Amino acid sequence: MKNYKKTNKLMFLLFIIVFIALLSFWQETSNLWAQGVHSFRKALPDTGQTTVYSSGDDASYIKPNPQMAYIDNGNGTVTDKYTGLMWKKCSEPDTTTDCSGTHSAYPWADAITQCENLTYAGYSDWRLPNMKELFSLIKFEGSGPYIDTTYFPSTLSGYYWTSTIYAPNTTYAMYVNFYSGDVTNNGKIYSGYVLCVRAGP
Repeated sequence: MKNYKKTNKLMFLLFIIVFIALLSFWQETSNLWAQGVHSFRKALPDTGQTTVYSSGDDASYIKPNPQMAYIDNGNGTVTDKYTGLMWKKCSEPDTTTDCSGTHSAYPWADAITQCENLTYAGYSDWRLPNMKELFSLIKFEGSGPYIDTTYFPSTLSGYYWTSTIYAPNTTYAMYVNFYSGDVTNNGKIYSGYVLCVRAGP
């Protein structure tokens, strides 16, 4: 009888603990939805897509300004007002302001060096963008290259290096593919195109 009462008491305590945990989770979830945005969605960049291809894609959401808030600075650079990043509008090593020069592909280490050694438009703090930064330029509309070619006219329908290393194999790094609009990885010895960025986190 004593063991039965002890078991009942333990079961009751367990029920109380589970109930409190569930109540806490429900309150936290309610707070997120009360703010009108899920924490994961909040971190995603706006792609600038205006055509709805399927329910739930970026164009399905009403935005105050459906276009990407890019500013052409008139000196070969473009500022993204959403992210605060300044981009060199031309792919490397083009140093013109209208992207009429040449562009080349680089192994990953050379891509890092190309941006870090760059002095352009009066700035010398250029760097290779990380995966999230470069992916923020993807615009899922029309056909490749999936980017706003009004502001980035020389971007190729191909693979562009990021500074993000592929964690399972550090001899690999991450590409953003402007031909298909996805992210993949490849060995650092292989070549990819380069867009340089400055400022931001």
